[in-house]
This record gives sequence, structure tokens and C-alpha cells, in this order.
Amino acid sequence: MKKIYCPKCGIDVEYHIEKNTIREYKGVKLNVIENIAVCDECSEHIFEKDIEEDNLKRLYKEYKIKAGLITPEEIVTMREKHNLSQRELTAILGWGKMTLNRYERGSVQNKAHNETLKLIIEDEDYLARLAELTYDRGEIEERTYSKVRKDYVSIERELKDIIVKELLSKPSINNGFKCFDIDKLENVISYIASKVNNLTKTSVNKYLSFIDFANFCENQNSITGLSYVKSTYGPTIIGKKYELIISLDEKYYTTEEERDDYTKVTIHSKNNFDMSSFKPQEMEVIDTVIEKLKNLSVGKISKMSHEEDGWKSTGMNKVISYEYAENLKLLNKN
Repeated sequence: MKKIYCPKCGIDVEYHIEKNTIREYKGVKLNVIENIAVCDECSEHIFEKDIEEDNLKRLYKEYKIKAGLITPEEIVTMREKHNLSQRELTAILGWGKMTLNRYERGSVQNKAHNETLKLIIEDEDYLARLAELTYDRGEIEERTYSKVRKDYVSIERELKDIIVKELLSKPSINNGFKCFDIDKLENVISYIASKVNNLTKTSVNKYLSFIDFANFCENQNSITGLSYVKSTYGPTIIGKKYELIISLDEKYYTTEEERDDYTKVTIHSKNNFDMSSFKPQEMEVIDTVIEKLKNLSVGKISKMSHEEDGWKSTGMNKVISYEYAENLKLLNKN
């Protein structure tokens, strides 16, 4: 065994190890054994760097587990999953240069940093959003952003596949004789949101149904291929799949505002819509509907949908047939 310096004796001395149990750390009950170097000459405790570092590693590891903190292994696994270096992830998070390095070596993170680490490990969508914001500010390179975006796009694609699987059906009078087209749906929602200041979760159902039924009236098929059912506030996308649809965020994003008795969800365009696949006559219908509705409140739009024959003649929660598009009152309103 190597000798170490004893301040009391003033010389390098031989030492032995004694054990001590740490029962508590930062209010958390523990059972961690620490090694203490004891001078063979004077029996005083003496400091030995390697021993103390090992003690701290065991202490921090046990504390993190008991306190529910993210562990160094979890951080490294997450970072390697996305092929991110410490420098790249640090830049995305906006932390100090050595912060992540210390956490991966075992240092205990503060509460705020732990919550952020938990979020990016459990929610890849959140990590992608952080990377997107950092990239937009010019604080990370495109190469770094693309590493996260690749996973993000994969998640987006999986969600789209789920939506398509649940909404795709053979062309019939219930979907306007058109197969469901999720790409057109995404782009038209983004386009509507770019023109409307108050496009909510409730009103987007009405905009889409009016657009689809108006296009069926004018051009003999719907635009999106969606089916709508009668609900209390007007036509609603079948199966309440609007909840999944508005969670897509390649073309648009949502914000929430807590009201007295409900949460208002508003849809905002990212202004990256592509309307090149829409026929001129389809664009004319879309613009006409937007122009008629954009200055109306959500309540007024719902009330207008109640005036349509399709809503009046259909049982609650039943599919509204596109056959009622023939006498769409919206198209006759000035």
C-alpha cells in the first residue's frame, strides 16, 4: 500500500481503512458504506483523493436512485442513442460547458436540470423541440439538429401511420368518394391557420367539414377524404381523431390557455404548407370558406354548422352523409 501524507505527523505514513455508514444525505435516508483512511502513527483521519472520489461516487449513485434523479448511465444512454456528443447536447440544453460532463461523472444535478433531463429522456418530441429552437437561434449546427430531427421525423411518421390506419376507408358517400389524404389534411390545416387568428381545436373541425362538403358540392368529391359525425358543437372528425391530427406538428403547432372551466387549444401555422397538390378549383373552395368564416367567433361558426341540413337530419354521433352537401347553406351566404 502506498504511503500518504498525514498533516498531523508531517510526513508520508502508512494507513489502514476503517468503515463508516452514511445514513442520510440531503434529507434522503441512505445506507452507504464509506472508506476512511486512518494514519497508522497517530490514528487521525487523513485525506486520500482516490478513496474520497470512490466514496462520493457511491454516495451520489445511491442518493440519485433513492431521490429519483436521472443517473449518469441514463444520460449517457440517451445521448448515445441520438449520437450526440456532450458538447452537442450541452448546446441544445443551453447549459455551461462542463455541466453535462460533471453529471455524467456522477455529480448531483439540481432539481431544474434533473427535470429537463427527465423530459428529454422520456419525451423525444421535447428534445426535438429544444433542438429546433436552438437551431433557429443559430446556436447549433444543422448537422447536430439533423441527428435529433431524424428521430423526430420517425415519431411523426409513426403517428401519421396510426392516423391513416384508423381513418382510411374505401371511397363512399360518407367520405366524399375520396380516400383519406393525410398530406392534404396537414397542409390545409396549416394554410387555414395562416389565414385565421383564432383557429381552435373546436373550430378546425368546422372549417374542415365546410371545406370538404363545399368541395363535394362544387366538384363532386371531398378534399381530405374525412368522415364527420354529428356532435353537440357541430360536425366533428369521426372517432375524435382530431385530437391526434392536431398533435402532428410538422406544419403547425398548438398552444394551450387555461380558462375558468376548460382549456382553449389554438392551432398556429408554421407557414411551411405546400398547396401545389391542390387543384385550382379546390383552392377556390378553401379560400371561399376561409373568407366566410375567418372573422366569426367559434360559437358563431358552430351555430352556422347547426343550420346545415346534414347536421339537422343526422342522429347524434352518426356519420353525416355528403349527400347533404347539395344544399350547403354556407355557399349561399354573402
